[in-house]
Amino acid sequence: MQPHNRPIISVSNSINIPVAPRPSNLAADTVNMAPFPPVRPVNSAPESKNANRNQSQNPTDPNAGRISSPRRRRRDQHMQNPRTNQNVPVPQNVQNSQNARTPQNAQTAPPPQEPKVSKVLVTGYPTYTQPHDILEVFTKFGNVRIDKCNSFSATLTYPSEDQALKAIAANKRLHIYGHFLSVRAFTAKPNALEGPMSPKREFPKSKQKSMIIEPDKIDLSGDFYAQLDNLLAAIRLNQEDINKISILYRDLEYAFQVQWPGCKAIPFGSITTGLGIKTSDADCFMSLPLQFRTVNANHVNRARRLLMQHPHIFAEILAIPRANTPIVKFYHVPTDTNCDLTFKTPLGAQNSRLVAFLLNADPRITPMAVVIKYWAKVHELSGTGKLTNYALTWMIIFYLQQPPLSILPSVAMLQRDRANDVIVDCWNTGYTSNADSLPRSSDKSTIAELLGGFFEYYANFNFDEMMVCPYLGTKIKKSVFADTATLPEEFSLYKNNVLSNYVLPLRHQRSFCVQDPFEQCHNVASTITSKLALDIRCYFKFAAAAYKKEKDKNCAGFLKTILVEKPKLLRGKTHPEYRVNLFPRIVNTIISFDWKTVVRDLVKTIFENMMKIKLGKVEEKMNPDSKKDKEKYTCNVTKPIWKRKKYNSLYVDPEMGFEEKQTLISEELIKKEVQEVSLQFQLMLTFCHEPKSAVVTIRMSGGDLDAFREYGKFFISVMQSWFTQLLKPFSMPNCKDTAAKIAEATDDGNVLNDLDSDDEDSEVVLTSSTNRSKEQTTQKKPSANMSECSGADADVPRNGGGEETK
Repeated sequence: MQPHNRPIISVSNSINIPVAPRPSNLAADTVNMAPFPPVRPVNSAPESKNANRNQSQNPTDPNAGRISSPRRRRRDQHMQNPRTNQNVPVPQNVQNSQNARTPQNAQTAPPPQEPKVSKVLVTGYPTYTQPHDILEVFTKFGNVRIDKCNSFSATLTYPSEDQALKAIAANKRLHIYGHFLSVRAFTAKPNALEGPMSPKREFPKSKQKSMIIEPDKIDLSGDFYAQLDNLLAAIRLNQEDINKISILYRDLEYAFQVQWPGCKAIPFGSITTGLGIKTSDADCFMSLPLQFRTVNANHVNRARRLLMQHPHIFAEILAIPRANTPIVKFYHVPTDTNCDLTFKTPLGAQNSRLVAFLLNADPRITPMAVVIKYWAKVHELSGTGKLTNYALTWMIIFYLQQPPLSILPSVAMLQRDRANDVIVDCWNTGYTSNADSLPRSSDKSTIAELLGGFFEYYANFNFDEMMVCPYLGTKIKKSVFADTATLPEEFSLYKNNVLSNYVLPLRHQRSFCVQDPFEQCHNVASTITSKLALDIRCYFKFAAAAYKKEKDKNCAGFLKTILVEKPKLLRGKTHPEYRVNLFPRIVNTIISFDWKTVVRDLVKTIFENMMKIKLGKVEEKMNPDSKKDKEKYTCNVTKPIWKRKKYNSLYVDPEMGFEEKQTLISEELIKKEVQEVSLQFQLMLTFCHEPKSAVVTIRMSGGDLDAFREYGKFFISVMQSWFTQLLKPFSMPNCKDTAAKIAEATDDGNVLNDLDSDDEDSEVVLTSSTNRSKEQTTQKKPSANMSECSGADADVPRNGGGEETK
């Protein structure tokens, strides 16, 4: 491959501009204000140290012995005759106003009440502790939420003061991985409790700069390549823009020379990789000489003060010192550019060098990547707290690493020669930079085909179980990183850094996992929430469908479709939900005192063994006040496991147990069924203690809506009957048949219908009693589809306690 050379900003290392001296005729602290009246007569002797005390010896004088403040002295001087030094009679209205302030006439204010304690501060855990480890320890005291968590401390919030006090009482008695925890009440800074909050800072220049040109204002006429040229010309930085931005780095070095002589401004980010668009921020790492580098030094506040000394150059300055990577954000006036400045690590600069090297390896890559970046920006999928441009870039590179394209090599292959190693912050950031050594790809795809292929690839990517790994150039299971000690040899550096407590483990259980190829403990897509992940998947599928429709027409309408049109997103209450009630008359038959464990294990058996759906636990909530507990699990379905009828006849052995039969049917179905489905949902298991009962709920989180509805019908038809079959070994032998209890329990349909009504995150709209009665009447005569879906025995009633909500 011929490298496509793209200029990268280079900042001179020999900048030595003297700092302009302060004008001699302007004092630093000069304030233009009128002088106060003289404190004492001109000819009087100098005051002693105690001269500011009131000299009155009158024991009834309330001011005797009081320290006189400057304001009080000025007021007293105004009340004296400057010639005779005699007190001037105070007007009556002034006396009244002064007496009104005296303690004798003032009403006694009630003593301030101490704020209720609902937050606790936890310290003492090891640096590799994950948030779920903390939750497991503190949920025993109540339904707890983590407000903030870092390597050293965590702030937890309980809904009631009693729960927080119980947690505080357990100080030095709780432990995580053998480390005993310090638990105390969380107290805000005193300033935070005084007066109203400061108004939100508005940065109009920065905001105006970040506003992107809308796609409907770009000429998207002609064929695909004419549209591409018009699009790139409208949004992309040209060489003149890049050369102008280099002034920003020169000005930064000039501003900081007085504080850190010899500092160097090192640019990185999209502007240096060739992916800069007109709204791109500049990124800068300020490299300080060795004598200014100290452990845990945080220079951003000092940098903010230095930048504020040049208001005609730097404006709208904001320091963020407590971020994971402390930065200073500012607006550079001469170049009309927003900039993020960091002092922490040169890893960003090393990453940008690698990205630029890979993008320039093929001339088709950069135009495609700029379009994808603009697409994400237009639809508000990227930005702060969303999909970062850095993560999106590595997703593009990873796609180009996959066969049959194989346009780009893996990062591990670029690092095979140990002579190129460059260790930065415990990570190897070196690689071979010889473009001629890269393997040549035989792929001849056009830019339109590569662009459409990108959307097709990620529309079908299993983000729930797999992670994007540009380091190896192949997708790997998230579960591989569950146990650091058993990782393959390829991740030996990661394993050593984590086990040595140099870094925290990779946050692989997030909605998206895109591993940084250098800093392998960093999931660069960890900020993506489950809701945003669902939206991004919808946009991927929408763009993939648009490409499939337009590729036979030379993609003439492809760009306009993906940039102007939007998919229909599932929002809030449009998410369907199915639930099955396990009524008190069912649960009360359980012999074991720990009935919740029995219910939980049986539900897991149904999903993981009998349906072959792997569960991933994401949350556990306890609410002692309402005596309800909730557990949430993630589920992913790839085969239509509800189509079981044709497989029932394969397993008719009367000696075969019920669980074994359903398990074999699922295994056979998964092996033989050709149809593929993409379905993600949450399984919620809610326990109620008074009366003892449970609700099993499934709520869609992503994938095919029609497939979820089919599965929901199957779930309602079999869940309770399967549960009662598995419950028999755990039930009291002298009780009535559990199946008969279900028939009786259908009359108690209202018992648990409000079970989740006090959950703050519930999006359920329950059906009315009238509709519920109609549902139950309908359920007595299952439809053909439900009969086909059901794999339960014929003698067990179906649909007991099941309902669909939206």
